Amino acid sequence: MKTVLAYDLGASSGRLVAQGFDGEKLEMTEIHRFTNKPVYENGHYFWDYEHLIRELNIGINKVDFQAESLGIDTWGVDFGLLGQNGALVSKPFSYRDTYTEPHVQQATNSIPAYELFRQTGNEISAINTLFQLLAIQSHYPHYLEKTAQILMTPNLLMHALSGVAMNEFTISSTSQLVNANKQWDEQIQNTFFNKTLPFASIEMPHQVVGNLIANKNIKMALVPGHDTACALSALPIQKANSIFMSIGTWGLIGKEVKTSIITREAFQEGFTNEGTSEGHYRFQKNAMGFWILQKLREEWKQQGIHFTYDQEIHEITKAKPFQTFIDPDDAAFFNPTSMTEAIKNYCSKTNQQAPETPGAQIRCFIESLALKYAHTINQIEKITNSNASEIYIGGGGTQNAKLCQFIANATGKIVFTGPPEVSSIGNGLSQLRALGEIHTIEEGRQLVADSFRMKEYEPQQTSEWQAATKEFQKLLHT
Repeated sequence: MKTVLAYDLGASSGRLVAQGFDGEKLEMTEIHRFTNKPVYENGHYFWDYEHLIRELNIGINKVDFQAESLGIDTWGVDFGLLGQNGALVSKPFSYRDTYTEPHVQQATNSIPAYELFRQTGNEISAINTLFQLLAIQSHYPHYLEKTAQILMTPNLLMHALSGVAMNEFTISSTSQLVNANKQWDEQIQNTFFNKTLPFASIEMPHQVVGNLIANKNIKMALVPGHDTACALSALPIQKANSIFMSIGTWGLIGKEVKTSIITREAFQEGFTNEGTSEGHYRFQKNAMGFWILQKLREEWKQQGIHFTYDQEIHEITKAKPFQTFIDPDDAAFFNPTSMTEAIKNYCSKTNQQAPETPGAQIRCFIESLALKYAHTINQIEKITNSNASEIYIGGGGTQNAKLCQFIANATGKIVFTGPPEVSSIGNGLSQLRALGEIHTIEEGRQLVADSFRMKEYEPQQTSEWQAATKEFQKLLHT
């Protein structure tokens, strides 16, 4: 039995999972789990780096068995600035900080938005690394003056644990700073910063790069640094042209393509191209996941209302279907002071009755999310000139059976859900490839199919959902 350790950090929680491989099947054991959320200090949102490092080490200290290696994957776009002494110049900013927004216009005055999209394949979004760095240059130029190395978040954490400094391809490809040659784009850097920035080099995953400082017997593996790339590599996709989804705090919807799709239509519809574990691309849309529901839960908790998952499902069942729709990707829901008020204000603007009860709020959210995902899938099929019969979903969203069924209903397609910890599994599969235990993505996907049960959802209530789709489309075009 070979055992590898996967650290998978999302924008709301992190976990350390041990993945055992006996030559035929995988088995997963959770070792450690912790919360992760931005902290608000001095007018900005930061990641609590000291908390993260402390939790990473707590998890490693719980490992009382032989483990071959460890890999780290996280959310995209964020990074750390290291000084000459290898210490952080500042706490890492969180992508949820809106001080980057004015710099999008500044940047696109120098390089038109479509040209920037063509050069990087990335959707123009204020959260991207490029605009974060422009904001730092504007507000805190001394940070960049002191910076000796820039590492994307999973590689920043890898450096803390192993001393190894390099950036991995999939996470770097979320930055709006990487070109089609899979290198940091010097022209973009010189245009905006009048110099090239000290990014650590971009390397491909599936390789051993060092050892843990705290335990020399455990190798440090470079795995796909972006959690969605890890998730995709572990989804047991059987048919070409299938749609993949990864649903957690964010929802990501797309399909695998060999090269970036950088057409005018892809740009106008807000699609992006990000790296896969194989050096190809995910043509996808970064969409809302469970963020809205997470914020609603926080507000209910403050009011003394606590729901279990089963109670939430019961509340949804009591609420009438298709009463109110929201566009989950509307900017109003990105980081409001009150999510309940944001929904009320949105409904007021769109001449709808706001959902009053928690059950009605949840139903409104989940129905709207499924309908928006279906809308995005239609766009993908149109732009790629292909039809998909199957959808594969990974991530924590697979545990919400209502949402998965609603996605099948809204799309009219069969939905397969993989294991909830699919990002952790993809992380571990990359390590097994680095160790020479398996050799291809196809081998890894078959291993997942052999090791874990897939759940299948077939479309139901198609006429009702078709009618709801028409109403939802009106909302999107108002």
